[in-house]
Amino acid sequence: MFIIKKGFKGGMRVSNWEEDKQDAIISEFSEIGHKQIKQTATEYIIDSIKKLLITGKIKPGDKLPSETELAQSLGVSRGSIRESMKILAANGIISVKRGDGTYIEVGSSNAIFDPLLFRLILNRNNYHELKELREMLEIGVISLAVQNATDADIEKLKNCYEHLKEKVEKNEYTGDAIIECEKMFHKAMSEATHNELVQMVYNYIMDLFIMRLKEAEPKYDIGQNALASHKPIIEGIAKRDFEKAAEAVKHSIEIWKNQFMKGD
Repeated sequence: MFIIKKGFKGGMRVSNWEEDKQDAIISEFSEIGHKQIKQTATEYIIDSIKKLLITGKIKPGDKLPSETELAQSLGVSRGSIRESMKILAANGIISVKRGDGTYIEVGSSNAIFDPLLFRLILNRNNYHELKELREMLEIGVISLAVQNATDADIEKLKNCYEHLKEKVEKNEYTGDAIIECEKMFHKAMSEATHNELVQMVYNYIMDLFIMRLKEAEPKYDIGQNALASHKPIIEGIAKRDFEKAAEAVKHSIEIWKNQFMKGD
């Protein structure tokens, strides 16, 4: 463990409590264990931070030790620390405050899901797995929405349906309007769960499916399909009827499959 001079650190005055907390965090990094043989230094650093986050030894909002302190505690170079911090910052795990230090992010950032989204994009031709993923997500969201939706949530869903209906009737359900209507509906559905983590994951993953609606084959009337799909889902949520809403979701996904799983 490294002793930090009390009173001042990096030219800045800090409280004894802040210094004690930093000492404790440095100690946790010192006790993390040795790098595995097949790990790069960067992988080891990131894995160490992940372990301390999982075990609650460091928490959102905590300030990380300095680059030098981390390098000494983990037995790695400062260059490896810098590289790891860049990766963690790009993925929304940490934020660097110029002139202050590096902090564990509070809350969540979509950047966390970027690697997953790229994996899904690269795997986009495996329609069977994508269908299963979408069904699992939507059924889960429907289950929570049926339980937790308020009158205001149901009203918002009905407004989404009326907006969609107007676009379809005016033959305006094309291009960007498709994306707008679908995002609006699925966002309202996720908000009805009243679970922020579910909302974050669901909306992020659904973007992949929604953006593909522009690619639907012309022979499919996606406007009428959307109306036919959304209405029973909303009715099921409004009536607290999970079976009806879940069946409507499955039907909606079957329509999506027919539009995109060409020859599958």
